[in-house]
Amino acid sequence: MLDAGSLIGKHRTKGVLLDTNLLVLYLIGKVNPRRILNHKRTASYELNDFYLLDSLVGGFGKLITTPHLLSQTSDLAALDGEERWVSRLVFKAMIQDMDERYDQSRLVVEDPFFRLLGLADAAIAMACQNNLLVLTDDLDLHRALAERGADALNFNHVRQLAWS
Repeated sequence: MLDAGSLIGKHRTKGVLLDTNLLVLYLIGKVNPRRILNHKRTASYELNDFYLLDSLVGGFGKLITTPHLLSQTSDLAALDGEERWVSRLVFKAMIQDMDERYDQSRLVVEDPFFRLLGLADAAIAMACQNNLLVLTDDLDLHRALAERGADALNFNHVRQLAWS
């Protein structure tokens, strides 16, 4: 398995697929970084995590996603008041720039990942069959992708590299 630097270098021109947790962090940070600290889905992150993620995404040039991830992100990143409208505009712009990969759900549920990790993560696993890099902070997803031989990078490892 390649180390973090090698994986980033290998996929720099191909883009990166963020799991739902990181896509929620990215979206909320783009709307209002201060909200990261008190939003129920991002309160476990620090502002520096968003800035690190933003820098990484910028280095890849494009985000890759699936409809399942977009749906989860839309639901989990809900903000109130004026920020709700702003978040929808920001998310719309993000989606328009993403490379969306699609596998029919009836096929995704046949993947062994579905029983282990659910629909969205099984869709990620299927998308990885096209030689993609997944950036995740979900240990179960990271392990499962690594066991399958997919290129996956644990955001917690990237954090450690940034702090050293």
